[in-house]
Amino acid sequence: MARSLRDLRRKMKAIKSTKQVTKAMELVAASKMRRAVLNATLLRKYAMTAWAILQKIALSHRGKHPWLVERPVRRILAIIITSDRGLCGSLNTQLFRSVTHYIKACKELEGFEQLDFIAVGRKGQQFLKRADQKVVGAFPALSNHPSYKDVLPVAKMGIDGFVDGTYDHVVLLYTEFLSALVQEPATKLLLPFSESGLRDMIRERFVRKRLTKEEEQTMTDIERLSADYLFEPGEEEVLNRILPQLTEMQIYQAVLESTASEHSARMLAMRNATDNATEILDDLTLTYNQTRQANITAELAELSGAAAALEK
Repeated sequence: MARSLRDLRRKMKAIKSTKQVTKAMELVAASKMRRAVLNATLLRKYAMTAWAILQKIALSHRGKHPWLVERPVRRILAIIITSDRGLCGSLNTQLFRSVTHYIKACKELEGFEQLDFIAVGRKGQQFLKRADQKVVGAFPALSNHPSYKDVLPVAKMGIDGFVDGTYDHVVLLYTEFLSALVQEPATKLLLPFSESGLRDMIRERFVRKRLTKEEEQTMTDIERLSADYLFEPGEEEVLNRILPQLTEMQIYQAVLESTASEHSARMLAMRNATDNATEILDDLTLTYNQTRQANITAELAELSGAAAALEK
């Protein structure tokens, strides 16, 4: 019995220590999540307007710039954004499941030849290695206060691959932040800026979500934008300057969404772990008290029996 009580005390001590760690990690993740969600939501209005302008440019100037021309899908470059660390529930698993379906869908395309990856985050690199996929670039996760400059090397690889004709399509694979409890895998066409692709992107990204009043007003203003643009000093010069910047902005927005999703998922996972530790600790405490009371009762019974035997 003594050994059993000693084992229970050891388990209770270990679970208390684990509970303290998970609680601390929950608080840290919550603090990071607030900043990450703020950054992601602040950039959304700009992203909505930028994508709408691109859609109208692609519609009114179709084929007038290489980045606005739809190509047959033969060679694809996919940029997958994951985390470096785990302990964030099923966040990465859901994304990997979506990537697996995407790989399968690409192989079924007519004329498909090649699918390469740029992995942002250690978890993505490990997954692609297990899946026997070709990784042409690997970067650490940008989950700790990412800045616009952090995404420039990733954007350069994608843009250069598209401009020199190595790839016909460049795609973003990441986790989109919907709320603190909901994060969904997302697949977005990055290049080329086709009118149909941009229209689908705006619809999938914003219309299916519950918009705030400010976002609803932005969508209304976007619909009223004129499709006719005057370019100064020249159409080609303006497009050559603005299209790369908007491409980099899209990648930056995806990184911010992934960052907010990661911290939200980790906060929720650590909260669940803390709650589970509390429940286990309560059960062990009850078992410990019951065992201890049983030991005391047994000892009292032995003493009473010995006293009765001496009286005889």
